Amino acid sequence: MSNLLEAACRVEADRGVPVMLTAIVVNKRSKRPSDQFEELAKTAPFRRGDEPGWTWETEKRRVFAHYS
Repeated sequence: MSNLLEAACRVEADRGVPVMLTAIVVNKRSKRPSDQFEELAKTAPFRRGDEPGWTWETEKRRVFAHYS
């Protein structure tokens, strides 16, 4: 599943979408994304780790704002 979600993020990034859509995919028990999501967010082209104060919740809000 992690590979599929990563591929979806990369396809959207290649299309110029400024958000990581998979930020809204969370574990039913923990209500958080997988550790792989946060690792992916630190890599190119996303580089979210370079943004001070960035969290997956930040990205989730950006996703909803972008698609609303």
